[in-house]
Amino acid sequence: MYNSGYSHTKMGLAAKNLHKSKERSCGYYMRIVLFFSSLIQSLIIVSLVLFLVYGEPQQTVEEKRIQELEQSYSRLSLENVALRAKEKNLTLQLNLTLTIKKLCENNITNIRRQADYAILTVNSMRKNWAECEAKRSNGVPCSTNDKYLEHRLKQTEELQKLLRANFTEQMHVAKLELENTQKDRIRYRLEAIELRREKALLEERLDIYEKKCKEDFIKSLQGIPDVTKEFLKRVDDLFSKHISFQLTCEKQSLQLENIRANCSSLSSEVENKLQLYLDKVGSQITQTVGENAKCLTENKRLNEDTSWCIRNRSEIIEGNKKILKQTQQNNDKEVEHLLLDIRKLNANTNLLENSLSVKNIEIKMLNDKVNDLNASLSVCKTPPFPRTPTIPFMRPGVSSFGTGMSSPGLGSNPGLGSNPGLGSNPGLGSNPGLGSNPGLGSPSLGTFGSNPSGGSPFGGVKPITGGDITAKINQHLKELHQYAKTD
Repeated sequence: MYNSGYSHTKMGLAAKNLHKSKERSCGYYMRIVLFFSSLIQSLIIVSLVLFLVYGEPQQTVEEKRIQELEQSYSRLSLENVALRAKEKNLTLQLNLTLTIKKLCENNITNIRRQADYAILTVNSMRKNWAECEAKRSNGVPCSTNDKYLEHRLKQTEELQKLLRANFTEQMHVAKLELENTQKDRIRYRLEAIELRREKALLEERLDIYEKKCKEDFIKSLQGIPDVTKEFLKRVDDLFSKHISFQLTCEKQSLQLENIRANCSSLSSEVENKLQLYLDKVGSQITQTVGENAKCLTENKRLNEDTSWCIRNRSEIIEGNKKILKQTQQNNDKEVEHLLLDIRKLNANTNLLENSLSVKNIEIKMLNDKVNDLNASLSVCKTPPFPRTPTIPFMRPGVSSFGTGMSSPGLGSNPGLGSNPGLGSNPGLGSNPGLGSNPGLGSPSLGTFGSNPSGGSPFGGVKPITGGDITAKINQHLKELHQYAKTD
């Protein structure tokens, strides 16, 4: 029984040892606590970093950015109001200058009217003075008002001189004021246009600035609150699960407190550093966004200027093309007219050359005839007739030497009759030539005629020799050559 009891106690010891092997030691629990505490610490650090990056600091930067935008908007609105007030002042000044211009024009018209009236009065006085002078020169007794009229005339002349001087001075002053007002008007209009343009650019710049800020800050931070809420919810759930776990060791509780203190200090340091970094980044982003908006507005303005220049250039090119086309058409018309004129002139020159050749042939024929006539005249020289009374010599067809010959002779015009020469003209015939025109007359010598002095039928003139005839023929040839040259 002892043995059985011993064996039983042995079995009890074995069971006790087996039960002791199933128990957990304090180190095991400490490891679990440290693991969860490190996990909680890492989660707290990550949550603090995420909260500092995407949480309230970002919202504070956004608020600062919004405040800066509001300040810039208020500043731009004040500038806009100032520009509008300046524009109103400019319009008022322009209206004032226009009214001054109208007053100056009215003064000029009044001065002109007064000058015209003075000129009319002076002219009437001069007329009266001229009438008085005429009456005085004619001996008509003048009226007793001459001295008064002369005095009035002098006064009116002095008044006219004064009015002219004042008129010229007022005209000069009015012209200067008009020029100045026109210059000021142009300058004010240019300034108003420039101010309106700057206003539009500033408004556009502000719109772009606000749009960029909204897109960069607000739209990018739309999902951050949801993420932070979800993260905080999970952290709260984690702490709520582990709060129920009661720590029995004081060292573990002290370690957890140290971890919380370190996490809080670390979170404050991270928050400060991250806040400084975010402030710096926000200022740089603000500067870059402002410069970007400025560059965009300037780019738009430059694009508008470029498009205007291109459009103006295209219009100028089209106008120049039209002008060039018109000038080419006019030049072609002028060249065509000139070529037609040249063609006509060439045809006329050909006709003139042909007529000149015909005239040269005629001149050659006339020269041949003249040579033949010279030869015949040199052969047919007649001796001078003596002064004897006329003897009737009857012949068939001839009445007498005094009345002429009706038979064929050398000329129907008076040949060797009363005029001193062969015929009426200085040549041998009626016309000065030996061509187709009547040179030596028609085939009859004509009537010798009767001498009124009772002499010979040749009129008492000495006979014509061959040298005189050749000289006259040469003279007629020269005239023919000149006539041919003129033709």
